[in-house]
Amino acid sequence: MKAKVRLIWMKLHAYFSCFFLPLTLVYIVSGVLYLFDIKGEVVKENSYEINSAVKVDSLQQAEQLALQYLDANNHGALPSDHFDERSGHSWYGYKQEVILTLDDNKIAQQLVVKEHDFWLSLLIIHKGYAGLLFWLLGIALGLSLTFSLISGVVISLQMPQVKNMSLLMLGAGSATLVIGFIIG
Repeated sequence: MKAKVRLIWMKLHAYFSCFFLPLTLVYIVSGVLYLFDIKGEVVKENSYEINSAVKVDSLQQAEQLALQYLDANNHGALPSDHFDERSGHSWYGYKQEVILTLDDNKIAQQLVVKEHDFWLSLLIIHKGYAGLLFWLLGIALGLSLTFSLISGVVISLQMPQVKNMSLLMLGAGSATLVIGFIIG
């Protein structure tokens, strides 16, 4: 590999690493905490009974109803990730979760707003429920990590002083993965 091409690979490797390091740390910390069953918690939960017989037939009606209560009680915006459930609607974000429950006739019953602590916020970012920006950043991080690992391998295999050990480590990593799948 020519020196100019190797320098380009090294610069891209370095720039992507610098840009994505903060997000990588969020994923590492939240993933490790989750492995130790530290998931964070809801620090505040507000429940609002819906006393009028409001029928909710669409997502837009559900959003309008939820926003009325959020605005009236200073809860901020409705999170962007939505799950349509049999018993209502749920919106998830890294700051809060909003749940609108409906009865069997789709009459609104209750609106619950759950505010997350810092650790739960990190976990929700890790799981991809923190909105479009964090979802796109997560995909970009995955692509960047893939590029960084491949570029590291390409560079190491082009350097005679580390080529043999790099091949040995590449084989050891591959064998560990295969063994993990077999015995896991």
